[in-house]
Amino acid sequence: MALRRCGYLLACLLLGACAHEETPVRVVDDRAPPAMTREGGRLVIPEGSTLRDRLRVEALTVRPVRRALEAPAHVEADPARIARITPPLPGRVVSVAVHFGQEVRRGDTLLTLDAPELVGAQTEYLDARTALAQADRSLARQRDLSSHGIASRADLETAETQQEIASAEVARATSRLRLLGVSGGAVGRPLVLRAPIAGRVVDLHVSMGEFHSDLAAPLLTIADLSTVWVTADVQERDLARVSVGMQVHAELAAYPDAPVTGEVLYVGDLLDPATRTLPVRIAFDNPELRLHPGMFARVTFEATALPEIVVPQTAIVLRGDSNVVFVETAPWTFEPREVTLGPPLGDALVVTHGLDAGDRVVVQNAVLLQ
Repeated sequence: MALRRCGYLLACLLLGACAHEETPVRVVDDRAPPAMTREGGRLVIPEGSTLRDRLRVEALTVRPVRRALEAPAHVEADPARIARITPPLPGRVVSVAVHFGQEVRRGDTLLTLDAPELVGAQTEYLDARTALAQADRSLARQRDLSSHGIASRADLETAETQQEIASAEVARATSRLRLLGVSGGAVGRPLVLRAPIAGRVVDLHVSMGEFHSDLAAPLLTIADLSTVWVTADVQERDLARVSVGMQVHAELAAYPDAPVTGEVLYVGDLLDPATRTLPVRIAFDNPELRLHPGMFARVTFEATALPEIVVPQTAIVLRGDSNVVFVETAPWTFEPREVTLGPPLGDALVVTHGLDAGDRVVVQNAVLLQ
């Protein structure tokens, strides 16, 4: 009985001690601000947010940037330095004086033709000369008779008119021979075709004994390739960076380790609607004849410095296929804005569309606003 009472008293004492112990209370501070909130399409960084210490916002300025502009190109011959030799008359080739790849000078003989129509032109010339000689003798006789009072005034005028007509016929026949490349002293000889320019025979489609009647088909082609054109296809958006007279470097597929330097000669006027490009023609000296028409090249324009908006790469955030920056529209309020980027400039990027000078954007840790 006594033992039971002692146990009861011990239990009461333990319960009393427990009743006097304080239970710890956990306090939850629900007043800490969120890192950021969204209001429609805008992001608001509230006061006290840790993001305010991590983001850096700067106003954009315009600065001159010299960007290299590259474009595909191909080599062309200067049309003013090409001569396609066609037969002036149908005829048979008597001889060919040149071969493929031969250098020729202006006036050198290329080939000779035996043309039936040339015989007619030469005969007409000889007849005109004979008629002129007869008209000259008749006029001289009439003048002599008139000076002695024997011939009438009408006879003298008739002789003068006939002499003028004969002279005109000789001039016409001479001009026709000259157009055919024949002088009056070469009457009776075959038609000789001569080089109109100095250059190299780059195409040859004629052999001795052939008869050629197509006056539009070239027999051979001479090209002066000491200066060639390289035509580049420049995108519409880059036209402001190209001007006549600017220096251009070209790297050819055939000579990748030997770039050449030229000068912009002409900027085209008609835009290709399919590719949105404009042809830009560059003149290159070609003294060693290493540049051949049809070669492919890639040209680099020494662009002049233009005002550009540049942002650090840390300001750009990739969203899907779009590049986005965060523009501050009010203190610590930002909106995402899609931008179009130009080429990289070290650790910065050129923005060609989407931003204006003076815009305040997040330039550091912008990715935290995703």
